[in-house]
Amino acid sequence: MNEKRPSKLIFGFVIGILSGIIAILFAQYVFKGDDSKAVVKSPVNQEPQAGAVNKSSSNKPPKLSLVDTRPDKGSSSSKSSKDSEDDDKDKEDDESKAAWDALKALGDAKDEAKVKKLTEELANRLKLTPAQKETLGGLFNDKTARNSTAGLKLFTGKATVADMIASDKEDYSQIDEEMRELLSGEQLEEYEAYAEEREVERIEKKTKGDLDGIEGIPGITQEQISEAWDALIEVNAKEKPGTMLNENSTREEFIGVIDNALNNRIESMRPILTGEQLGAYQIGIEGFREIISGMVPEE
Repeated sequence: MNEKRPSKLIFGFVIGILSGIIAILFAQYVFKGDDSKAVVKSPVNQEPQAGAVNKSSSNKPPKLSLVDTRPDKGSSSSKSSKDSEDDDKDKEDDESKAAWDALKALGDAKDEAKVKKLTEELANRLKLTPAQKETLGGLFNDKTARNSTAGLKLFTGKATVADMIASDKEDYSQIDEEMRELLSGEQLEEYEAYAEEREVERIEKKTKGDLDGIEGIPGITQEQISEAWDALIEVNAKEKPGTMLNENSTREEFIGVIDNALNNRIESMRPILTGEQLGAYQIGIEGFREIISGMVPEE
């Protein structure tokens, strides 16, 4: 149980802070093949897959194999083996690319359907003209493409700080600004109401993510969880996307925003948690702080 808590705490912070950016980075970091960076341990009750295979096959007789005992075997055999390995690698690369392309196509189709649905709903709600509806759809498509392009760079390890910021799907600040120029009168009032509803949903989603880390603290009570919810709602309401960072932000500024966000969470929990509980919470916070510091690309 104890080995599960740090990863759960850190995962809570991942979802809670700049979720559109950091969640992708966290997944890329934890599941990387480099053992030296595997900071999140596997649950103790989960056996490695290889071990499970050995255990299930221990009672089976070994398979017979044909061994080439010819005295003239050697370089030609090695060459053939190498050619076979190269062929296998090429096949794996092709399969990986095909899988990646299929996954991307599914993601693009899902995004397209989501944009179309949202555009239709807003057009009806705001009573947009055909020209306004077309402009709105274009804004949503541009945002989706920007998020997708930046997200792909994150997964390939070629992202800059600007890409990390651009990957934030929760940032509608640019669209909001454009819509204030596009709409007028009752249309604008209705859009502002929609934007407020969207913001409330974002805050609640982030707070639920933060609360995952709180709920894993030993000895936490339901009353403390309720108080933590109220405190984190206030914290997340102040961290509106588009107001803390922009595409010209530097690595230092990005790290500074993360540091402030983490420090704000610690301070918000100080009057709610006991000394021991706050210490456990800070361990998760500092672990995440170290992860992010090491992952943000140098300029």
